[in-house]
Amino acid sequence: MKRLSVCLVFLAFGLLTGCSDSSSGTQTTLSKIAVTPGTASIAKGQTQAFTASGTYTDGSTRDVTSTVTWSSSNPSVASVSGATATAASTGSASIVATIASISGSATLTVTPAIVVSIAVAPDTPTMSPGMFQQFTATGTLSDGTTQDLTSSATWASATTTVATITSAGYLTSRTLGTSSISATSGSVSGSTTLTVAPPTLTSITIPGGDLTIADGTSHAFGALGVYSDGGQRPLAGQVTWASSDTGVATISSTSGQATGASPGTTTITATVGSVSQNVKLTVTNATVAAIAVAPSTRTIEPLTREPFTAVGVYSDASTQVITPYVMWASSNPGVATVNTTSPIGVAKALTAGTTNISAASGVVSGTVPLLVSSSTLTSVTLTPGTSTMAVGSTSNFRALAHYSDGNSVTVGTDVDWSSSDPTVATINAQGTITGLKAGSTTITATLGGQSATATMKVEPLTSIAITPGTLTVAAGTFLRFTATGTLQDGTTQDLTPSVTWTSSSVAVGIMSNVPGSFGGAIGLTPGTATIGAVLNGVVGAAQATITGATLTSIILTPATPTVALGDSQQFKAVGHFSDGSNETITPQVVWTSSDVTVAIVDNVGAATPSGSGTTTITATMGAVSASTVMTVP
Repeated sequence: MKRLSVCLVFLAFGLLTGCSDSSSGTQTTLSKIAVTPGTASIAKGQTQAFTASGTYTDGSTRDVTSTVTWSSSNPSVASVSGATATAASTGSASIVATIASISGSATLTVTPAIVVSIAVAPDTPTMSPGMFQQFTATGTLSDGTTQDLTSSATWASATTTVATITSAGYLTSRTLGTSSISATSGSVSGSTTLTVAPPTLTSITIPGGDLTIADGTSHAFGALGVYSDGGQRPLAGQVTWASSDTGVATISSTSGQATGASPGTTTITATVGSVSQNVKLTVTNATVAAIAVAPSTRTIEPLTREPFTAVGVYSDASTQVITPYVMWASSNPGVATVNTTSPIGVAKALTAGTTNISAASGVVSGTVPLLVSSSTLTSVTLTPGTSTMAVGSTSNFRALAHYSDGNSVTVGTDVDWSSSDPTVATINAQGTITGLKAGSTTITATLGGQSATATMKVEPLTSIAITPGTLTVAAGTFLRFTATGTLQDGTTQDLTPSVTWTSSSVAVGIMSNVPGSFGGAIGLTPGTATIGAVLNGVVGAAQATITGATLTSIILTPATPTVALGDSQQFKAVGHFSDGSNETITPQVVWTSSDVTVAIVDNVGAATPSGSGTTTITATMGAVSASTVMTVP
């Protein structure tokens, strides 16, 4: 009995020496060890548990996992603690289980680290409809390291009516609701919940503030909404307008067009829901003392058009653009006519000769001569002869009318346009082509019996690039981006007027989708935003940074120009800022001419002579201004 107890103790310690049963005289010993699994493969950073089974001379087996001594043939590849191996680097190692001189092993292969989880950012974001956001995917690997998976993951939006997301992780919010945004790499996914909710209108701004107009004239008020997300958006069509004293001025409740009725002051109110804003409108008894019309003494070719501007000079020395409110007339309508309805003040040349274009308000009028040359139209050409555009985009050919005097004039709005296959692309009266489906069509332009044709090919869009890729400007100044699309056939197209422009932060800047300012925005507050250009699900992206630099001075070019009657001058304003940067601010400044009877300057710095003399052209932004003298001989 004592001998049997000693044997049991020996066996408990897994010793090789056998024990014999006193009743049978049989002795058992350990003959081999098997390690399970025999082969295993894990990624770097992962662990693998093994078990050891001992086989004895009597054919019995026992679990000896906790009795054996475990080791690794290559600890730099895999280390062992107890019966668990931890992968340290790629390669192979033998995992060995030993008792005395008996051992068994398994082969462990370590592969590169794999993704075990994905975090999607931003986490549970809330966006307004029509916003743009770069989402990122960060993978945590089996070895504890992280990896940026944004460009390699497969992105998806569970509810595409709420938001869509591109293969690069650029998301566009569309309608109110929620959607799960997921990024998948292999069999591993991560997600976040996006909420698209309407921002709350917090206040209304009426650009221009308090205003003074003359009795009988009009002014179109506009309103910007300031929202809880920091953005500012036009409120066209949402505002109810009212005048506190309709005896002083009336105002259209829907359009915001106010008209002076008698001298005095009235309060103009813009209301959206429970939010409103007031400005003062003062109507003076100033009367029109003179009317300046520009351009003066312009010579144009037959069948072409020329727009005219009328500026009223009032008895109190104030000036006001009154183009829509005067009576336009041509003294010789056989030579040229002038529109009295939209577009008001645009003259069309018919035959050679001279006529006077006049603008009258009551008994006061201004007149300028318009000359129509005696040359004849010889041909019309379209450039380029063949062009390619993306499905869903817009484009234009350039129509040139060539005359016998050697002049060539762009006549895009004067010709009759047609498309041979309007199912592929249509073209309107202004010469704007819209691509509808892949294919080819012939575009024809006809003017005065002369025609020209060009071929337009419509192709699927493959990618969009925004330039510049990064842009830094001061708050309150203008951002300008262009979008270039690459089409399926490898050609490129300027898509700036065709894409939908978006900003990831409306508090930083709201991109314009308004004709004439596509791809532009005013930087609102310091910060950084991702700018997106989207067309048919294809997205391009750029970065805009708005700084807190302040304007210190303005430089105008050209300095002291001399401009002949019939010509025009484009001025450029460059702002110098407190951080040493320089930016073109021509569209942001307020342009004025000290003598509108000499020259009229528009809101983008284009000055047109209205008579001989000198005038001071001034550009003002806030409290900073600069001036130069323009001479018209």
